[in-house]
Amino acid sequence: EAYQKNGNFKSGVPVNVDGVRYMMQHITPDKPFDYFGKPSREPFLEGNQVTVDHTCFNDIDRASNNCFVQFQKDNPQRRRPARRRPDASEIARSAVMTGNPCAICFSEDGQLTGCNRAHVICKGCLRAALMSLAGDTLVVDNLICGCFGKRTRRALIVLAEHADVSFHDSLVSPPKDPIDQADFAAEEARIRRQFDVGTRTIPHNLFKEKVTEWFNKVFMHDVGHLYHPCSHPDCASKMENWMLIEDFEHRYQSQGISVWTCPAGHRNSVLPSEEEINDMNKNLLLHPEYYIQSAAYDRCALRRYRLCPECIGGGMLMLAVHGGECKQWPGYGRGHQHCFCFACTRKWGEGCSHQSLDCQDPGVQQVRITRDGLELGHVDGQAYIQWLQNKVPVPPPTVYPSGREEGMDRQTRMGLTNQNELWQESLKGTS
Repeated sequence: EAYQKNGNFKSGVPVNVDGVRYMMQHITPDKPFDYFGKPSREPFLEGNQVTVDHTCFNDIDRASNNCFVQFQKDNPQRRRPARRRPDASEIARSAVMTGNPCAICFSEDGQLTGCNRAHVICKGCLRAALMSLAGDTLVVDNLICGCFGKRTRRALIVLAEHADVSFHDSLVSPPKDPIDQADFAAEEARIRRQFDVGTRTIPHNLFKEKVTEWFNKVFMHDVGHLYHPCSHPDCASKMENWMLIEDFEHRYQSQGISVWTCPAGHRNSVLPSEEEINDMNKNLLLHPEYYIQSAAYDRCALRRYRLCPECIGGGMLMLAVHGGECKQWPGYGRGHQHCFCFACTRKWGEGCSHQSLDCQDPGVQQVRITRDGLELGHVDGQAYIQWLQNKVPVPPPTVYPSGREEGMDRQTRMGLTNQNELWQESLKGTS
């Protein structure tokens, strides 16, 4: 605080540290710590001087004027070098011109970037580096001079502010040299093209705005896998309107609901992909046969695979495998949150039981996406087998509650048209 507000301290006048024993002095190349020949309880020798070239200080300390000496009052011989470690954003904000050439183009004088390696960069190269940064959210480290990344937000925002100032200064006072004029005109054209400014007036905070957008996109990339994003274009970059997957599973999926509405009122469905659904449908159609003709206790024919109907209602594909015993799945009602009849697929205890007389196989299951979620349909298994055996000219349709899909359209869409190969696969069975 003393360094920031006390002009005398900046110029080398010592100040109290604790008000009792210790003093602190700022040293510069012109004003080293030198009390030779001045009062001191212990002799202050000529060799006791401390300069900015002391090994305790590094290049960034010297370049940012952060070299100090702490010493005892009335006894400066008891001293030690000290240095202040400002963060990168503070160093960058100071825009210290070092007189050294830019670390990128080696042709222009550079200012400190704020990194701890005391790298310097010229105004043109800084703008070019920020344009490169803003255009690529996959590269998040080793940026600008190689020392910045997604964890140095404050410093990069400050550098973007410098870029805005320097660019608009050049717009107001263009370069005089013809070559520099051509370079700046080309740069302005690149900025307008990359940032989609067109012929409009370039905003005074353009670089800061684009760097801030870059940080938001990187953040979304890092944590996006934890959310279900809203599918509406207006919410593409508004994470506050997204649904945390954990919350969706707890509040919706566990209740058998696959549709949610974002705070902006946009309707969203969390459903399997078309590819996943097609793969599931293909696997079910590859085995239209019964794997057992007379199951234990109920003496009914059963298929090896069934989709859990209640999971379908919740927007999930859960393939159940029958491993023997009776038609109740899972056996004894344990091992899965839902329990259903493996023959008629109705809910166990409510739609079907061991005493039910109307238990009938609805056919081979198929599933598709609708506006409200997933819809379960069925294919007549025996008619499908007859088509595989070339006993009928066309395969049976898939019948859904909301309509039907013709059999040949279904087979063509999924690439299941070779009847002989499909029949041979069915004959292999599932045991």
